[in-house]
Amino acid sequence: MNDYENDTNKLKNNIRHLLQLKELDQAKTLLDKYENTMPQEPEFYVLRALLSIQSGHYDDAWLWLWRGIEKYPDHTDLHFHMGFVCECLNKYQDTLLHYRYTKNLTNDKNLKDKMDIKISEVHAKLKESSADEAKPLRVLQGTMEIANQMNVLSKGLQSLGILSKTLSYYDFYLGYSSDYTWNLAKEQNDKNLNARLKKLTNKLMSQYNIFHFHFGTTLTLDGSDLEILNRANKSLFMQHWGSEVRFYSQARKLNPYAKAKVMNEESIKYRLERLSKHIRHCFVADRELHEYVKNFYENVYIIPSMIDLSMYQPEENTTLHPKPLIVHAPTSQEIKGTKYILQAVEHLKSHYEFDFQLVHGMSHKEAMEIYRKADIIIDQLHIGSYGLFAVECMAMGKPVICWISDYMRDNYPEDLPIISANPDNVVNKLEYVLQNQDMLPEIGRQGRKYVERYHDMLTNSKEILRIYEAVESLS
Repeated sequence: MNDYENDTNKLKNNIRHLLQLKELDQAKTLLDKYENTMPQEPEFYVLRALLSIQSGHYDDAWLWLWRGIEKYPDHTDLHFHMGFVCECLNKYQDTLLHYRYTKNLTNDKNLKDKMDIKISEVHAKLKESSADEAKPLRVLQGTMEIANQMNVLSKGLQSLGILSKTLSYYDFYLGYSSDYTWNLAKEQNDKNLNARLKKLTNKLMSQYNIFHFHFGTTLTLDGSDLEILNRANKSLFMQHWGSEVRFYSQARKLNPYAKAKVMNEESIKYRLERLSKHIRHCFVADRELHEYVKNFYENVYIIPSMIDLSMYQPEENTTLHPKPLIVHAPTSQEIKGTKYILQAVEHLKSHYEFDFQLVHGMSHKEAMEIYRKADIIIDQLHIGSYGLFAVECMAMGKPVICWISDYMRDNYPEDLPIISANPDNVVNKLEYVLQNQDMLPEIGRQGRKYVERYHDMLTNSKEILRIYEAVESLS
């Protein structure tokens, strides 16, 4: 055995040992090293699946094993673990398939006998109807998580008795979780990747009847899954969130301070035309986004972004800090107007006592701890509408400064409590807030009430479910 094989075996043994000890973070670190530095053998997929199983993520374990079996279709251990995972997910027909494969592939008499027992047990379970299979609506959302909205909607739908799962292809530093994960960035050099994604489409197509996509992404890189799903009479929805549809020329007509991440409007138009050719139904969060997509999709529904209110409780003590803490958390400093905020802070700090913190590159959980300590939140100064960051902070009872354009002010509810500021007046607006800090607790209370009224997960999930059911009734 050479040094490379020794190192590989040592690494795999260490991972198995850590999994047995339930040291999952350390096991994941070693698995990431395995993935990045060594060929992905069958055992890699088994170990990844075992990590997901230990974490309680059986759907993710299913996807890891599926990917392994696609590469190594005759590997006994992959089929054995896939049978176990399918049984845990109540997918009994698939369970039988993989247990039979295991029995046929192995030369181990004890394992063959074990599979005979398991197959008999699964046959008995098949006689009982599966709760999930009996559900008329089975929803899959994918493939990019935007501000945790896939997760929150899925949670809302599940609370309403709907089978809903999420699939993410794009790993992000904020650390949002998904039921299924496949980091495509790590396989960008695989020439067969799109063909594998089409195979995944065909597999998932039998498990779900509603496919709800986000941010212009679908199950394949080239959108070829949409034709497959349409032929199978699946209900398709696209939810757009901002930069992927924001036409700068249109945005400037609505808002003099508008900026856009994507300046090539022909590429936006081309993408929207391709998507809307196959997808009739579109969700957006507000009237600004509605303007960009209304001429492409047959039906456009405005459903505000949503949060689980129970996760964002305002503090009972609303007393401000002696030196108020101002927090700004830009995902894109150019789009959020960060330079104007920093200039305003620099200008005012010689005249007023306050602390300022710029939040960037943290997980969502880490950032939330800082938001909870804030007295004033500054969101964005260009877009002209508020995003989920503002919603989360209002839910915690925090006063929010954000640019609300005249167009959007006319299209938001009248009780919107956000303090509007743009690049030209942010110094004056922030100074006014610092001079009138006694008004902040009441603005915070109004923000919480506003979010309860318009951004509640259960209320908005019910509205999306109503639309799903209406579309399905016409299928």
